[in-house]
Amino acid sequence: MKILILGGFGFMGKNLNVEFKDSKYQIYNESRRTNCDLIDINSIKQKLKDIQPDIIINASAHVGSMSYVSKYSGDVIRDNSLMYLNLYESVKQVNPNIKIINPISNCSYPGIIDIQDEDNWWSGQIHPSVESYGTPKKLGFILSECYKNQYNIETTNLIIPNSYGPEDYLDEERTHAMNGIIMRMINAKNNKDNQFVIWGTGTPIREWIFMPDVAKIIKQIVDENLFEKLPNPINLGQRHGISIKDTVQMVKNSLNYNVELVYDTTKTDGAPIKVLGNKLFNEYFPSFNFTSYEEGISNTINYYKKKLKQI
Repeated sequence: MKILILGGFGFMGKNLNVEFKDSKYQIYNESRRTNCDLIDINSIKQKLKDIQPDIIINASAHVGSMSYVSKYSGDVIRDNSLMYLNLYESVKQVNPNIKIINPISNCSYPGIIDIQDEDNWWSGQIHPSVESYGTPKKLGFILSECYKNQYNIETTNLIIPNSYGPEDYLDEERTHAMNGIIMRMINAKNNKDNQFVIWGTGTPIREWIFMPDVAKIIKQIVDENLFEKLPNPINLGQRHGISIKDTVQMVKNSLNYNVELVYDTTKTDGAPIKVLGNKLFNEYFPSFNFTSYEEGISNTINYYKKKLKQI
């Protein structure tokens, strides 16, 4: 079986490669690095013809921090929308039997919901701070439904919470929130700063997922052929969130760093609470054990300590 990972050299893509290493599958990694640009439909069509994959894992996105997707909102919504449109049109034209796994950020949920259950995914407006990124994710789901209806293309849509872990950007503007906190605090400790600035008030509550866990779940879907069995979409949820302030405190404790925490309230907080419901996940993945925040943070710190020394 051939699996094509779009965005195979990015954050999710690299973690998927670790998980699928030495598996029975043939893994192909494509991105702009290999002249496969989802914004160019002819580029992705040619790759599909050359590889003839059975499964596509769509780990490709124009992504960045909350301030990044706000600053470059036009580029972000345009690029991500085109990437979805070109992906489905290319699969339709080349081989509609290709199965697609489509990870979706939980910022696609309404910004006013405390516990994000699948039943209320359409129950309000995406938070303005992330609408440029969250809106194309909704579009990707709608496209999957429409192309399923007319062309019978199968898609498994997975809604994931804020992710963190190894292999993300080293640019604080492009990396995910938890990784950005970890990198900034490592640098602050190395600089012997006596204060660490938390962006915003520190009160928003977030659910975090260790990216290697996402890769494990996706591999389980492939191994057990769960494509048409799962609800669509389904949260990869733990129903467990902590405040940004407490998250920073956990990083601080793991680094054994005695530093004063201060707040830059000129930075936007985003949605007050983003925690995924886990009822459906527990039903379909009853034996899956998520990596604890403490273990995941410790592993991520070790990764970035090594990487930041190389810069």
